[in-house]
Amino acid sequence: MHFVTRSIARFLALILLVGLGVNAASAVETPYIVADIDSGKVLAARNAHQDWYPASVTKLMSAYVVFKAIRDNRISLASQIVVSRHALNEQPSKMGFKVGTVIDLDNALKMMLVHSANDIAMAIAETVGGSEAGFVAMMNAEAARLGMTNTHFINPNGLPGEGQFTSARDLAVLARALWIEFPERRQLYGITAIRSGKRVLKSANSLLERYPGSSGMKTGFICASGFNVVATASRDGHTLVAVVLGSSTAKERAELTARLMNQSFGSLALTGNRPTLASFRGASPVDGAINMRDDICNRKERGEHEAETAAAPNLPSALEPRVKLMEPVVVSTIGVRNPDGSIKPAAVAEAEDEAAAIAAAAAKQEKKQKGKTTRNGKKDGDKKSAAKPVAKPSKAVAKKEGDKPVKAKAPAKPKIELGVPFDSTDVAPLPDSALAISQ
Repeated sequence: MHFVTRSIARFLALILLVGLGVNAASAVETPYIVADIDSGKVLAARNAHQDWYPASVTKLMSAYVVFKAIRDNRISLASQIVVSRHALNEQPSKMGFKVGTVIDLDNALKMMLVHSANDIAMAIAETVGGSEAGFVAMMNAEAARLGMTNTHFINPNGLPGEGQFTSARDLAVLARALWIEFPERRQLYGITAIRSGKRVLKSANSLLERYPGSSGMKTGFICASGFNVVATASRDGHTLVAVVLGSSTAKERAELTARLMNQSFGSLALTGNRPTLASFRGASPVDGAINMRDDICNRKERGEHEAETAAAPNLPSALEPRVKLMEPVVVSTIGVRNPDGSIKPAAVAEAEDEAAAIAAAAAKQEKKQKGKTTRNGKKDGDKKSAAKPVAKPSKAVAKKEGDKPVKAKAPAKPKIELGVPFDSTDVAPLPDSALAISQ
């Protein structure tokens, strides 16, 4: 197999740069890999063994552990997931349900995989594993069994933390295992949005609606990782998995993934020896996960990778215009667990919460009004002036109000949210020459 790898030379340069104390993130080309799911053959790769922060693609490993537990009849899709204080304290993205909220596993999985809800991932972990630590041990045991040799997890949701790392190659191994071992769960990765009450929560995977044949999987983002994605797509009877890590923007991530998919579908007919994912192993060229925070969240100068994109700004996009595939899938909770273990139905709990919110708002308004009255009274007393009569509305105002009757407010539109902390709109399509395709 021949790899067109200018990255090899760049890694040598990287090693020198690291030795000179230069920021590694600004020197390394971010990793990717593409593999044929049916054969397991590697079709394209760049820095695929480099340790990397997984961010929310971690939730694919959590899903794998849960799917195995379902298959072993230890739990079912009807099993109750309870939101603990520890789960609620997780950082966004999250659903934000109150402590004690009960959700069935089917709905919880959709919240975790579509909205990338970190609180729900933690709640699932505590329920399935008995504790966060117990579930993480299960994740690492499964990763080792699958042959994910450059992977270690410290939590079930991918929130930042030292000691949590993976590689593009290992994530491709995981994605292939999910696809082949649990075909009945594939529809979960392709859901474009969920609706929870008045909120519509969209998947951050834009490929679903912009790349023909896309069947989903999972995106991930933290400042330390950049924009990650594990994506699958099918064409002419073949299904590929692409893993792209460390992109500078969500748009760049989608563009590179689409280009890799296009070239790899085109290379399937080429002859030549290609390694399988199982045999395609190696150590991380740079020890430890590279922290992209300075390049992604604190940057002022753009890196080597983007300097190349600036040289070919007119390259057409590999993405199609967005197409709406489906209506948001409705998700719901069962209710809220009472201290005695009984469950208050969701409708009752929501009505009580709404009444409490209205009462709190009224109390706040009353307190505000009292404070205003007190201040005005004090002011009037200081001036020793008589209270002025209430002014009549002017004719102009009366006429204006008469001409334009007050209209009833339109119903509020559902709030639409994305499953990542922010979604850059930078457009930086990559040149074809940036792709390293094995032949």
